[in-house]
Amino acid sequence: MEPKELNLLLIKVGAIHRRKSANEFMKQELSSGQPRILNYLFQNNGCIQREIAVDFNMEPASITSVLNSMEKAGLIVREPVKGDKRALEVRLTDKGYEKKKVVDDIFIKVEDACFQNFNEEEKLQAKNFLKRIHNNLLKWEPDN
Repeated sequence: MEPKELNLLLIKVGAIHRRKSANEFMKQELSSGQPRILNYLFQNNGCIQREIAVDFNMEPASITSVLNSMEKAGLIVREPVKGDKRALEVRLTDKGYEKKKVVDDIFIKVEDACFQNFNEEEKLQAKNFLKRIHNNLLKWEPDN
């Protein structure tokens, strides 16, 4: 294998995966950040807005912007937390739950496209390789 070939392949795969997924999300009137938040809220419904920012490693203003558009679209509601007027609790609406199902269907469709002509063993190997790569990068401390 040529030096850097694997890195370039990972970059290409990640880029096309994001682009294809984003195109499908746009058809459903979802911005690029909204599917991730829908998934997060499905697992953490009623969380505090700042928890989302911390967990996503994003600035609170960026999360607020995405949540504003989601609230305007009727996907979420935000309510003040009793005893803390500055904190907002975020919850999915019925429409938000329905969009979460749409997001799941899109991810299944994209995954199916990714693994065309793979048997189950090859899919499992690919998953394990990607997990190992991810974990290695999480642990890696580059020399400064």
